Amino acid sequence: MIVSCPSCAKRYDMDQARPDRPMQITCTSCGHRWKELPAVQVVEVDYRPLPQVIDHAREPELDVQRLVEAAKAAKEKFAARKIARLKKLSGWASLGLLCLTPFVTAAFMPETVVSLAPVTIRAYDRLGMPVNLYGLDIRHIAQENKIIDGAHVLMIKGDISNSTDSVRKIPWLRFALLNDASTELYSWTLDTAARPLRPGETTSFVTRVAAPPELAKNLQIRFAHADEIGSNPKP
Repeated sequence: MIVSCPSCAKRYDMDQARPDRPMQITCTSCGHRWKELPAVQVVEVDYRPLPQVIDHAREPELDVQRLVEAAKAAKEKFAARKIARLKKLSGWASLGLLCLTPFVTAAFMPETVVSLAPVTIRAYDRLGMPVNLYGLDIRHIAQENKIIDGAHVLMIKGDISNSTDSVRKIPWLRFALLNDASTELYSWTLDTAARPLRPGETTSFVTRVAAPPELAKNLQIRFAHADEIGSNPKP
């Protein structure tokens, strides 16, 4: 075993076996004394080089970044689902509105419906909802029963008024005599031959029917439909 003096660096060859406890040594050159510790046995180990690249994938910064990206992706997915749900609800609402539009129009805009489909006017009549497409009002109806040349004659008088702000042409009038059960017994039409009425203007009409049905109790007057004009069946 080779030892060196800590003071003068003089080297000594100790031929004795390695001590298992500290030795007290005195340098013969400088007289320095020191305690030499037991030699440490070196164990040969298997050396393996470290990898050149160290994986830092588990560092906290990357974990936080992944959480932020996951939260962003979840937020975008939620927003996309919300938009899809709103589009679906909007589609159903549009379909419902489309289905209800004809009924709403029929209830609140009967004039528009009849102008587009004149045949519907009869349906409104059956429902007790007469539609006035002409902007004219029939007013001041009066009835007189007279005997002329020994025959019973029913005279009907009234006025037609323009309640709009535009000139209106007067259509034919239709008269009907009904019994107590509202069954129509006799009907006829009348062309007033009056010129178009200006806004707020009024004209009068007179019509007569000879030998009206004895069971006639009620009178109905309205503007005639196209297929009724000129139809005057006998009582």
